[in-house]
Amino acid sequence: MSCYRDPDVLDTWFSSALWPFSTLGWPDESPDLRTFYPGDVLCTAREIITLWVSRMVMMGQYCMGDIPFRDVYIHAMIQDGEGRKMSKSLGNGIDPLVAIDSHGADAMRFTLASMTTDTQDIRMPVVSMTLPDGRQANTSPKFDIGRNFCNKLWNASRFAMMNLEGTEPARFDASEMDITDKWILSRLAKTISEVTESLEQFKYSEPLASLYRFFWNDFCDWYLEWTKPRMQDERKKPIAQNVLAFVLDQTLRLLHPFVPFITEGIFQKLNELAPSRGLHGRIKAPNSAALVIAEWPRKIDSLQAPEAESQIEAIQAVIRAIRDIRSNRNIPPKELLVVSAKCQAETADILTRNADLIRQLAAVKEFRAGTDIAKPANAAVAIADSTEVYVHEAIDPEAERQQLEKQKQQVERAKEAVEAKLSNENFVTRAKPEVVAQAREKLAQLTEQLEAVEKHLSELKNGG
Repeated sequence: MSCYRDPDVLDTWFSSALWPFSTLGWPDESPDLRTFYPGDVLCTAREIITLWVSRMVMMGQYCMGDIPFRDVYIHAMIQDGEGRKMSKSLGNGIDPLVAIDSHGADAMRFTLASMTTDTQDIRMPVVSMTLPDGRQANTSPKFDIGRNFCNKLWNASRFAMMNLEGTEPARFDASEMDITDKWILSRLAKTISEVTESLEQFKYSEPLASLYRFFWNDFCDWYLEWTKPRMQDERKKPIAQNVLAFVLDQTLRLLHPFVPFITEGIFQKLNELAPSRGLHGRIKAPNSAALVIAEWPRKIDSLQAPEAESQIEAIQAVIRAIRDIRSNRNIPPKELLVVSAKCQAETADILTRNADLIRQLAAVKEFRAGTDIAKPANAAVAIADSTEVYVHEAIDPEAERQQLEKQKQQVERAKEAVEAKLSNENFVTRAKPEVVAQAREKLAQLTEQLEAVEKHLSELKNGG
């Protein structure tokens, strides 16, 4: 039997070099070739830059007279948990189809995007699992991150949509928005800008981190909770509904490139419940039959409200302080507390005007803030920025002393770190002026916190 070389076979890398235009009908002048060549972006790993990428560029110039793409995105390599390249011979690879079976396509996409780096290779621990059909296959617990987020997205969206039936943008009156509406819209405006700018720069983990913080923390942990009682008030409900529908709509559009399947399903249901979404007379979310063809969120910088964000930050700090006291002293979650806060006049005004927000999320029955608040006997103390928070009748004096001693050590360590930075001449002279100013402001805050903690320790020792 004689063997001979087939004369019609191209070298692997040579044929690959023709891919950008040979797949579009070349050498014929096809409609596809005219429409889709040249492309925009090539996504690849670094080990085939010379083998494939450079060849495609050269062959595109030679055969078509133009380069095949304008940008090349070179992504990190995924290694196993021991830093080894995934390969069939080592048996340490993960079949994407298995990851989809074990966690879902969206969970896999979310996790991979969240792990993306510009240059550093990333490690993914590999574990063996038994599939429903009895086969053994590799997957990774890292995909739990994506699955947990998708579960949160699904459940939070379902809760939001339970309150959106009958949403009418025409009933939106911007003058009736409360501070939480202004705050969440301001946070959304910043998130849209951050995500859009990051994606335009081929960054993926950064925009996903921004979206994670916005959706999980701002939207779910705070805004949804503050919205609940307003949905029972027919006067306040229309504003809350419109803001909620608009924010959910924009969030789904931003998340769609990362988790396309679950966002599409939620978007379809949102279309049924609130087909027209927007802030009537201000911002409109263009309608679309499907999320995959929906318009990307437009920048809405006009909705940024620094003052509302600053005020909500003060409110959140007090709520966190109360929650920390409750947790550290094992106070039951449903036990209603009496709380007072000593702070500057401006902060006291903010907290007093928004006391309902504090009462709602911290399980407080009485709240008072002022510049001349005295610490009650047996009150637990926490420092929230420059505000002293007192939870009445909440402490065992000895346990409180230990807690304050621990807090004092933490503040001292943080203060020493900032002082060391500011004593470094290179930092003071070479860092950006705003960075140095931030460090000095942080030092002033820590000094104030330390003085407050030491004062309360002194009061405990003196029986105050």
